[in-house]
Amino acid sequence: MNPTPERKKSKRSKKAVAGITAGSLAVLLAGVAALDAYDVFPELPGILTTEPAIEVQDVLSPHAQGKDVPAPASALDDSAPVPTAIPDEVDKVLSDAKVKGFGIEIRDGLSDDILYAKNENKPRTPASVTKVLTGSAALLTIGGEKRLSTTTQFDPATSTVTLQGGGDSLLGAGESQPGAVNGHAGLATLAQQTAESLKSHNVAEVALDLDTSRYSGKDFSPGWERVDIAKGVITPIQPLMIDTGYVGSKDKEWRGRSEHPAKDAFAVFTKELKAAGITVSKDPQPADATDATGDEAKPTELAEVESATISEIVEYALVHSDNVVAEVLGNEVAIAQGEPGSLEAGPQAVLDALSDTVDLGQTHLEDTSGLSYDNQISPHDLTTILQASVVADDSLSDLIAAMPVGGLTGTLTDRFTKDRNAAGAVHAKTGTLSTVTSLAGGVLDADGRYLVFTLQIDDVDKDKILEARKTVDDIVAALAICGCR
Repeated sequence: MNPTPERKKSKRSKKAVAGITAGSLAVLLAGVAALDAYDVFPELPGILTTEPAIEVQDVLSPHAQGKDVPAPASALDDSAPVPTAIPDEVDKVLSDAKVKGFGIEIRDGLSDDILYAKNENKPRTPASVTKVLTGSAALLTIGGEKRLSTTTQFDPATSTVTLQGGGDSLLGAGESQPGAVNGHAGLATLAQQTAESLKSHNVAEVALDLDTSRYSGKDFSPGWERVDIAKGVITPIQPLMIDTGYVGSKDKEWRGRSEHPAKDAFAVFTKELKAAGITVSKDPQPADATDATGDEAKPTELAEVESATISEIVEYALVHSDNVVAEVLGNEVAIAQGEPGSLEAGPQAVLDALSDTVDLGQTHLEDTSGLSYDNQISPHDLTTILQASVVADDSLSDLIAAMPVGGLTGTLTDRFTKDRNAAGAVHAKTGTLSTVTSLAGGVLDADGRYLVFTLQIDDVDKDKILEARKTVDDIVAALAICGCR
């Protein structure tokens, strides 16, 4: 299908820029988390889900994989030729495809001209491509440089220290690691700082309390399956957890997640506070506490540790396709807009945050990770957000650079390898359920023109899902090697 020049442009104002402002991307992979388990390990049996139940296969435990990865482009040249023959290349791939019914939109990254469109306005189940919306909303509403704080408060009237969850799902159990995203803030460091502050006030014994009130409502969506907790796919969404709720040794090939991540983190903090020389009693100890004026002393903050930046957390969610981080980001988007931090408010908050960028009238979200089959997003809406990120001069410009890189990182590690001539040229977010495959991102073509694209298909027979994914990869690889003038 030929481009449709009369298409409505996005509502977001565009500023022509010489390049993507995300800068170079250095990704230190802590490994691959679920979903997309099937994106990373397609050879494993028992593929993901059938409607309505969402059953997700076990997820391999993360392993370190350090790679230096370039940004999508260091300098986008608006004088590079626009590939006008793309329809011929795409139609050639589609004509040979064994699976039919794709929704596709391809645009020029700088001009926003639509270069190819097919069923682009039909909303479809996006799977983990949903995280593109969530990440965009987080960058726009919270801000890329914002950090999430985990704190301790002290009430002198009862000699109680309260550990307050601040939305950091990537806390470490040990000391803070400034160079990391997962483990940037450590509970051992928070406990040590808390102990030092207590000792400076001559307090040696305290009771402990846990505050998870930052998030309200249910912590587990009715559309998810609790069996998926043990499979490592999801965990109850609480504002305090270590390593996104994973349990067990990182050396194990398979790891599940916790049924009560905040409680687990609280236990670690308690242990570390004791190790730092503070006696922890079971019950609050009433005290006659007054301040310098003789008035009753009020609770005060003792210590604080901060997460990595929101930009780095979004990158982590996209590269690892981490459902827990994506759901936490959805809650934080709601809070940033003055709504309750909850699984109920998060999906609509994400849509509201993007309303100035794209008309999302047909888009529907049940969650912010993509686990739900009831999520519905069209290729046109996804591509609009991607193109807006290319020309953005704010935190949204980080979006495409934060995605997995073909043949190198995350859920694209084993896709677009050298035989596809696209390794390193594709930055894109994957989406896979048992009947769904999708891919949305950007690619630099052979002439130096930056293109953004969305390819989606759902309701695919399970035994044809790999063929559908091959068609997706063939189209994007054709764009990468294209000098289609």
